[in-house]
Amino acid sequence: MLLPGDARGLDPYSASASNVADGSRLAALYDVLVWSDPSTGTVRPQMAESLVSDAGDTSKWTLTLRPGITFTDGEELNAEAVRVAWSTHLRPELRSLGMTAVRNVKLTVVDKLQLRIELPSPNGNFDRMVSRLLNFIPSPKTLVSLETIAASTRAPVGAGPFKLREWAPKSHMTFDRNPNYWQNGRPYLDSVTFRVNPDTPGAARIIDEGKADVTVSTDALLIGDARKRGLAVGDIPLNGGQMIAFNMSRTPPGVKTPRAFANAELRRAVVLSLSAAEIDKLFYEGIGAPAKGIFDSTSRLASIQLASPENQPAEATRLFMQVTQNGTKPLELTYAVPDSPKARTIAEFFRTRVDELSKGSVKLKLVVEDIASFIKRTSLDGDFDAAVFQLWADDPEPALYQFLHSQAGFSNVTGYNNPTVDEALRLARLNTDTDRRSEAYTRVQVELNKDLPFFVYQEAVAAYVCDPKITGLQLFNDGLLLFDRIGVRK
Repeated sequence: MLLPGDARGLDPYSASASNVADGSRLAALYDVLVWSDPSTGTVRPQMAESLVSDAGDTSKWTLTLRPGITFTDGEELNAEAVRVAWSTHLRPELRSLGMTAVRNVKLTVVDKLQLRIELPSPNGNFDRMVSRLLNFIPSPKTLVSLETIAASTRAPVGAGPFKLREWAPKSHMTFDRNPNYWQNGRPYLDSVTFRVNPDTPGAARIIDEGKADVTVSTDALLIGDARKRGLAVGDIPLNGGQMIAFNMSRTPPGVKTPRAFANAELRRAVVLSLSAAEIDKLFYEGIGAPAKGIFDSTSRLASIQLASPENQPAEATRLFMQVTQNGTKPLELTYAVPDSPKARTIAEFFRTRVDELSKGSVKLKLVVEDIASFIKRTSLDGDFDAAVFQLWADDPEPALYQFLHSQAGFSNVTGYNNPTVDEALRLARLNTDTDRRSEAYTRVQVELNKDLPFFVYQEAVAAYVCDPKITGLQLFNDGLLLFDRIGVRK
């Protein structure tokens, strides 16, 4: 399997569980408690037998595990193991993105296989939160201390279909079949190698040449190339998308200088400088999906009438001149970019466009880093003014809450703070009814169009691309793969 970058770690606390980062690696190692099925919008059990709320009270949930599951070190996967794994997200030293999912949550072991979960407030979509933020359970032996947790980043112990054999940094990881996997007869493969592939656009060609078997991609061009080559493709539309995220308040420790993009007029100036349709034509050959905002255009929870503003160059220039006092107070801002050819090329276009329309008064200085360093800079340290950002969500919950709520912690990479949005996100989280959720997310859309904490230029899509002989590929969540069912047709 080809992936664009190496992992920061293979523990659930430092790794990035997104589709083109570490999510599929983690699924192979740990399996999942539950998974969100994009085809139905429902959350389905895997290692969990069930995850259900009390009738009429969505602040109380019960997780029931399947019996007979063990980690590869022989420890048992039981309710206490899940309690310890979830509680570990709260350790401040780890700076885990899952911290907000278990903050102020009471976890009680009822019996060997049942965990009682009491939330600080009702949440009709807590099962989706588990699927996205709390799904990967490591052996309790790896969680005894910060030292054992640190060791597990390179020597993980899970209960999944595969276990780590070797990790050659910046090259590949090889996983071998777990002979004691809980599902008899599975997995079907003897081994899986995850290979770092800097040539992301060339992934379809590499697979077509027989030099790899599968990749997961969010690039419309790569997906289109795969279809032309006759490769197998399975894609899912997602909320989120490719975007520029503006840092409005987050600063590294010890830095107190206000962020330039705290100025709403500067954010609006950059957004109005750009056109999603033009970006699609220039960089996606017109076969992508220019975004109208953060919601998938086909979503039942979005309003297609509420498109985000963009493409007003004259107004952009006026705002740039206003912010920089006719160029007498120029700005030089850092623009963080992951080290991939497409990201760098689009970033250069953005930099040039802003320079032109601001008449040289606003300069974007590109900071290009490998994916692991980029994630640390943006998601953990907040050390940027603007950044390329990608958000993928089969359902808005919990991804949009994590991205936009003022109390979401590290996952709110922009530092966005809007009480109206906070309340709308709370109501959307509370409800499972589509109409009520749509009403709440409409309020979110209206506020985002005013505040412009980001500019989404390409709608989100995730797809697997593979040799036609590969079978059993099942995407879940935002485009991860379930590895227990993958096989090779003979």
